[in-house]
Parts: sequence; structure tokens; C-alpha cells
Amino acid sequence: MGTHGVAQVSPTELLPGLFRIEVPLPQSPLRSINSYVIPTGDGGLVVDTGMLRPECETVLRAGFAELGVDPGRARFFITHIHADHSGLVTALAGPGATVMMGRIEIELLEHFVSRERFLEVLAERGRMFGLAGEEVQGAASRHPGLRYSPTSYPTMTPVDDGDHVEAGGYRFRVIHTPGHTPGHLCLWEASRRLLISGDHILGDITPNITSWMGVRDSLGDYLRSLERTAGLGAARALPGHRGAIGDVNGRIAELQAHHARRLEEVLRILKDGPQTVCQVAARMSWEIVAEDFAAFPVAQKWFACGEASAHLDRLEVLGRAGSFGDPPRWELS
Repeated sequence: MGTHGVAQVSPTELLPGLFRIEVPLPQSPLRSINSYVIPTGDGGLVVDTGMLRPECETVLRAGFAELGVDPGRARFFITHIHADHSGLVTALAGPGATVMMGRIEIELLEHFVSRERFLEVLAERGRMFGLAGEEVQGAASRHPGLRYSPTSYPTMTPVDDGDHVEAGGYRFRVIHTPGHTPGHLCLWEASRRLLISGDHILGDITPNITSWMGVRDSLGDYLRSLERTAGLGAARALPGHRGAIGDVNGRIAELQAHHARRLEEVLRILKDGPQTVCQVAARMSWEIVAEDFAAFPVAQKWFACGEASAHLDRLEVLGRAGSFGDPPRWELS
């Protein structure tokens, strides 16, 4: 066992010169995050990092040492702003490092590095969901984005859809895949038909699609991103969590079907009359083991409301549902 009680697991070579370091996420249902590393003489390329917590840093630094990667000179590519993907980069990136992130994500990051601003956004979202005040307070105190991310980040190099990132014989094209976050990015290596998919496509779990302030239709954005990704014809996807995905388009079809079922489920719930986001979420089907929705862990209740909100937004765009009042109550159109 390494320090902080974390087992040290050697990096795994998935393709020639491309390695995965599995970074633990203690007490998280996600269990771990995949950091992908291409060692090169100039410091290497690192895709995503883990949370700002010692268990993550211990494992990642050990993996870097084994691969001969100097984080002080490396190039970091962060797929999106969530703390499990970006939280550790400030502690790792030295003065000679480059940190790349999508331009839209950088703009979001500037709004959320302030703890005060972050709490304001959480409180407003919770109110709009119809959550009780103590539930919002509990979510704020336990939210991983608040607990495991830094209060400042290194200077970011913005990247846009269509840009290229090269390392160790790999030439990736940046693909903008909004949905999970507004500025989420994937990396596409056409010659190998390889997609590094972040949290856009996951294998045995479905990415959390939540509503974002200022975004009209997060779920619609996500479904359009899935269509675009399917058009790539990827033979293999390396996701942010769990194992590699072989049948990429098959998995995309499963995700599309999942959200189609969810939309129909929400429509059935709304047949019983106007309800808040929280009330809709409480009646949706979830894989969380709990006696009822009231017994959900606070963080999971929050994520469930975010998912419900995204599906309600989608139904409103489709002209099948609408809302009234403050906090909003949703009903069939």
C-alpha cells in the first residue's frame, strides 16, 4: 500500500505509447478516474487528472515517475471542468507546463473558482428545483466541485473544436461535445479510429446530463453530440471512468435509447398534474439503493434533480411540457 492507504497500480499501456493511470476517487460511486498519458521527451501529454485530494496526487505522481513524465513540463488536456477531471491540475502543473481546456469551459471556470459565487449558483439551482433549504445547504457542503477543486487555476490555453493536439506519434483532433458540460471536449485520432471521450461516452454507467444556467437545452445538446460522435465511426473509446469501449456506436445507441425512455417516463409522471423538478425526480427510476427518494444521499438527490431538470427542459423545447410559477411547477403542454 502507498501513502494515504492507496494501492499503487502501475500504468497500463493500452496502445503503443499510450498509458492509463487509474486514479482513485475515494467514497465516490465512480470509484476512479482514468488519466491518459503519452510520455514524450518534452514532458508528455496528460489527459485529465483527478480531484484535489492526496489519494489522487499520490497515485498520479507515482505513475508519472514510472513513465518518466515530468509534470512541471507536461502538457495537460482537461476534457471538462468537473473536479474529478480538473481539480488536481493546479498542484501538478509546474511553471513550464501547458494546461489546455475548452474555451467555453474556461469561461465557466472563471465563474466557479469563487467559493461565494459557487454557493450562490447552488442555492439558486436548488431553489428552482424545489429542494428544501437544508437539502441545498447539505449539497453545498458535500459537493465535490466545492470540496476537491482549487481556488485558483494555472493560466489556461484555450482550445476549440477542430484544433489539433499531437504527442508521441498521435495526432488528435479536438471535438466539441456539449451536454455533460457546455464546453466538454473529446480527442479524436482518425488514423487509429480512437476516441478519448472524457465523460461524453461511458461504458457501464450513463453520463450525468444536468441543466446548466444559461443553457436552454443541455439534453438536446448532448443528443446532438452523440449523433456527431456516431458519425466518426470510432472503433474504440477511452472514457473518463471504467474500462475501454469497443462497440462505440452500439454504446451511443444505448445512451440514446436510455434518454428516450427517460423522456417518456417524465411525460407519464406529468400526467398526474403540475410538479416541481424535485417532485418529478422523486418519481423517476434510479439505480441508487435507498428506501425512497427522501433517503437518497444529499449529493445523489442533487444530481437526480439536475437530470430531471434537463429532461424537462428538453420536453419544453419539443413543445410537450411547460412550467409556471416560482419555483417552477411543470405540466404537460
